[in-house]
Amino acid sequence: MPSSHARIFPRHSFYCVLGGLAALYVFCAMMLVPVKVYILPYLITPDFIHHKGAIVVLFLAVPAAIYLICWQGSDFFAWLRTPKQLTLSEKALQLGDRTLAFADVTRIRHRHNRHHLLLATRDGKTLRLRLNLWDASDELLAGVEAAVGDTMAHEVERRLHAGETVKFGALGLQAEGLVHKGQLIAWSSIDTIRTQSDEEGMDVDEHLVIVAHGKSRKIDRSKIDNEPVLMACLMQRLPAH
Repeated sequence: MPSSHARIFPRHSFYCVLGGLAALYVFCAMMLVPVKVYILPYLITPDFIHHKGAIVVLFLAVPAAIYLICWQGSDFFAWLRTPKQLTLSEKALQLGDRTLAFADVTRIRHRHNRHHLLLATRDGKTLRLRLNLWDASDELLAGVEAAVGDTMAHEVERRLHAGETVKFGALGLQAEGLVHKGQLIAWSSIDTIRTQSDEEGMDVDEHLVIVAHGKSRKIDRSKIDNEPVLMACLMQRLPAH
């Protein structure tokens, strides 16, 4: 049954844009002091400019503004041109006037640190689905991954049975095991596979941790293509312990 998701306002992204604009305003205020133009007269004064800490503020203001506006604030600008509703069915994704059939999707990648889902299609185009712009985003993500995974699974299994190595970005999959950095990790040598979240400031990095022969390998999940298909294949092939 099709499900609908309404567009929501990205408050965090909007506040980041405001913070970036404030940083630019402080930078402009400092640059105008030498010509005796004071747009922040109680904060940015000649005495402040001559303070040893002023040079730090001056050089950090622009990079901070660029980071906040262009990186953290990008969802807000995307929201301005995003349709008000998205419809998800078993076969396709309807976003405004655009219909994306899951049968045409050749690659799916989840940018975990930005909560963006990239869907590449046979015609060479890529749809960036900004999950923070939609209500019930976890359900939307699960629905898209399940639909794409079901569509791709049969082709992946066919290639594996034919003896091919199926690429999943940072990982490869063979009938005998996983391939990471050119090395084969046999199924029988794998102790555990788990996901792990690492927080650093405002960013959260997601990793797939593979433990084989007591040695751990951490793979950035944002660099794994078609992860839902890969995980389904892993669940079928991992030895029971």
